[in-house]
Order: sequence, then structure tokens, then C-alpha cells
Amino acid sequence: MGEDMTIHEAAADPLIGQVLKADGVPPGAFAQLLQSAARLRAAELERAVSIDIDAVSSDVTVDRPVKLPD
Repeated sequence: MGEDMTIHEAAADPLIGQVLKADGVPPGAFAQLLQSAARLRAAELERAVSIDIDAVSSDVTVDRPVKLPD
């Protein structure tokens, strides 16, 4: 398997479904968990990109005003 499963694919996978059933996980709870984790990860990545941009922009100094072309 070369690619990760989507949330929908993982929630619909029969083997994962059997494991969830054996563990007593309610239907839909696994998908909700994956969606929550995906939202948190996306927020972390967004913050990391923002921090990287801030770090780069704070290193840039301008000694004189920059004239933009008309």
C-alpha cells in the first residue's frame, strides 16, 4: 500500500470496522476522531508556516524607503 487512506476509506474499511467493533467503538466515532486529528494537524501546519514566514520577514531590514514602480 503506497498511499495513506482517506478518512472515508479508513472508516469504511472492513478490517478496521471489525477491530472497532471488537473494541466496542461506536460507529462514526473513529471517523470523528480522525477528522479531529486532521483539523488539529492542519492548524499545527498553518502555525508552523506562519512562524517560518515571520522568522524570514523579521530578518529582512530596509535601510531606506523602497520606491515601487508606477
